[in-house]
Amino acid sequence: MLKKLLQRNPIAKKYSNLINQINALENDLKTLNDSELRTKSFQLKKQYDQEQDLTSLIAESFAITREASIRTLGLRHFDVQLIGGLALNSGKIAEMQTGEGKTLVATLPAYLNALTRKGVHIVTVNEYLANRDQVSMGQIYRFLGLDTGLIREDMTGYQRKQNYNADITYVTNSEVAFDYLRDNQVLNIQDAVLRPFNYCIIDEIDSVLIDEARIPLIISNPVYTPIYKYITAAELTNYLELNVHFKVQEKTKNIILTSQGSKLIEEILNIQDLYNEADPWIPYILNAIRANTLYFLNVHYIVQNNEVIIVDEFTGRTMGDRRWGDGLHQAIEAKEKLPILENSETLAQVTYQNFFLLYPKLSGMTGTAKTSEIEFEKVFKLSVEVIPTAQPSIRNDLPDLIYKDQLSKWNAVAKECKDISSTGQPILIGTTTVEKSEVLSNLLNEYKLPYELLNAKPNNVRRESEIVAQAGKKSSITIATNMAGRGTDIILGGNVQFKIRKRLYNILVSYKNQSKSNNLNIVFPLLKKIEGSSQKFLSVLLTLINNSEFLSLSDEDILRVLNENDQLQVPKLIYQYSIKFLFNELIIFEKKRQKLDNKIVKNLGGLYIIGTERNDSRRIDNQLRGRCGRQGDPGTSRFFVSLDDKLLRIYGGPKIQKFMQSQFLDDSPLEDKLITKSLDTAQKRLEEDDYNSRKILLDYDDVLNKQRIVVYYERRKILESESVRDIIMSYAEQVISDIVLELRKDDIVYNKEFIAIAKNTFGKYLDLDRFEDIPDKFNMFSQIELETYLFDKFWFEYQEKLISLEIQQPGIIPFLERTIILLYIDRAWKEHLKKMSLLLDSVGWRAYGQRNPLYEYQEEAYQLFLTRNSATRFLVIFDMIRSSIL
Repeated sequence: MLKKLLQRNPIAKKYSNLINQINALENDLKTLNDSELRTKSFQLKKQYDQEQDLTSLIAESFAITREASIRTLGLRHFDVQLIGGLALNSGKIAEMQTGEGKTLVATLPAYLNALTRKGVHIVTVNEYLANRDQVSMGQIYRFLGLDTGLIREDMTGYQRKQNYNADITYVTNSEVAFDYLRDNQVLNIQDAVLRPFNYCIIDEIDSVLIDEARIPLIISNPVYTPIYKYITAAELTNYLELNVHFKVQEKTKNIILTSQGSKLIEEILNIQDLYNEADPWIPYILNAIRANTLYFLNVHYIVQNNEVIIVDEFTGRTMGDRRWGDGLHQAIEAKEKLPILENSETLAQVTYQNFFLLYPKLSGMTGTAKTSEIEFEKVFKLSVEVIPTAQPSIRNDLPDLIYKDQLSKWNAVAKECKDISSTGQPILIGTTTVEKSEVLSNLLNEYKLPYELLNAKPNNVRRESEIVAQAGKKSSITIATNMAGRGTDIILGGNVQFKIRKRLYNILVSYKNQSKSNNLNIVFPLLKKIEGSSQKFLSVLLTLINNSEFLSLSDEDILRVLNENDQLQVPKLIYQYSIKFLFNELIIFEKKRQKLDNKIVKNLGGLYIIGTERNDSRRIDNQLRGRCGRQGDPGTSRFFVSLDDKLLRIYGGPKIQKFMQSQFLDDSPLEDKLITKSLDTAQKRLEEDDYNSRKILLDYDDVLNKQRIVVYYERRKILESESVRDIIMSYAEQVISDIVLELRKDDIVYNKEFIAIAKNTFGKYLDLDRFEDIPDKFNMFSQIELETYLFDKFWFEYQEKLISLEIQQPGIIPFLERTIILLYIDRAWKEHLKKMSLLLDSVGWRAYGQRNPLYEYQEEAYQLFLTRNSATRFLVIFDMIRSSIL
């Protein structure tokens, strides 16, 4: 196999020596028993401890991981998967097509880097994938003597800390980033859950570092919110007309009020100035218009339990833990006449770009990264390596079909579904929004075609894995809002695991209920009618339905046991052992049928992918296409587009629109190279615009990030210190130095005023009374003399204060000093973030004055940071000398 790879791929040639070394070890490892193989793992750990270098361990660790995978999962890494693992270990992005086994590939570098005992994070885009991968792939690590962790949203701090301390931890991108922010707010080092970062593998890396990179993650506190303004602004939009009172810039999602609009609003509100700083209305008005014209129900958000829930435009999933900032979320709540939640103030924030750059070693994998390679290299210093497929791809990507309008397009999609499904070929349809998925579902209902619907609606999300897994069944039609990061393979002919789980659940629930109602005379005859059951199967089932522990389970408990079936290597309870046996028995029978179904669907042409609209990014289109033709399977993809699709409407240009309208004589589609080229050009232009916006965001955030690193480093140092007395004293020195500089100014009136302020702040601590008689003679003393005198005076008074506190509460001083410093660092940082946000909003306008906004931002941010540092020192000293214990 390697020889064939070398002939058709340069990447294979690059890693050929290592692959040959790994393969050469395979036969020797097969002769070892489980205990001996585990001993090999311990030997590698010792070797690393001695050499502190992983390079010499690569071949043997990969070979051991592959052998452990065979013994635990029955899966052997192909040579192409070894190449993917080597690329990941080299700190690169491995682009692997859907179905090539990225999850298994990650086990190779994860095990190798876990030998350092410094921890490995495998980051996934949702909790389901993290849980699934930790359960399945964790069997390999545990077999080799490593422990695994899993971070869930509902975990306590103690549970998180335990799981982060594991050798390999599975976690979502949002959870690990929020834990980082929370760790930098704790007042006790024991409450921090993360240990120093080591190595990170990001699954669906383009989704995390590009698609989700435009919005920073924020921890916030609620603040006073003028709810009446949001309600009033929402009602006021009913009186405003597009292009008369306001204009919409759809590309930038910006709203511009006309002078006519401003006058009308001021008249309705009976105010003089919309922009009045003391009582501003303009942000509420602009957000209300934005909510009405740019953000739509079942497109950008859904309403669930009287709350506005954001829908991720790239994955089609809901984002329950996210809210739009700057009042937009409240404006949408007012628009939908829902309870308006309080606004918030930022306590901490970080972008995914800057967060993941904290890892000393970073890599990732995805099916679509090459189109964004330039961005990955410039921002993250990550190159993309396209890993060859185990089998040559035979997917057929058909030319786009272009229709004159939406109605013609959707009717054509529905008709195509009817024609294709009549042959038995399975169909997967990708839509861009919840609303459009439901439009199509209604059309299919008219054709009386059965289908499965997967969108952000809660009732559909719960069955996500099952719906995706069975999308390859004969005659199936599946509608999905985007397919990025779904994480479940579509197997032609259907997924046996999901099918059997559902079937066994129905059997167990039915028999349990009948057994509990003592209808055994009904149960016994039915036992003979279960398809694919042996005599032993029936015997175990009969024992199970007489087991008191099993009968006490609820239907939900049975479902949970079945879902956890894969991780029950050694069941603890009798009923768990019985359920595992029944599951495996049905699997053996069903696999024979599945092979036949798989062959039938392949003969029908495999999975047929229909895209109902070109997405903003070529990557998203390629993710949808990549759902068919996995592992050498046949497959077909085609996109149906119309002239009024968003991409062509906004980016295609009026000339294209005018020309194409003239080409349509009826509802028949066109296969036009000009339109296809325009779509490709529009996507590239939009990708460039998005890249530039992310680059600008990162340029500005880099300024804040450097400050954040300094603050968090200072904070961590304080947390880990046994005593912070030296820090208190250094703060006092700097504060006194600042005071002396002010006192030495040649201004008698100012000096008198400043002494009064300093006395009010420091009281007797600086003994400033004696200077009141000679305020004009400060320059008689050198700066060092003044600083030394004042600091000595402060030091003696401070020691007296500490002795007094220690007498009242022994041992309180270290805790008090540390807590006060941390609280004021956090308070000053919160205020600094607020000022930085206002600065960011204002500097953009300076471009009109021929000034560089970024340069202006950097300069003023630096001055704000210096002010923040000075204020922190001053407040810490101020509070410490006034501390008391009641």
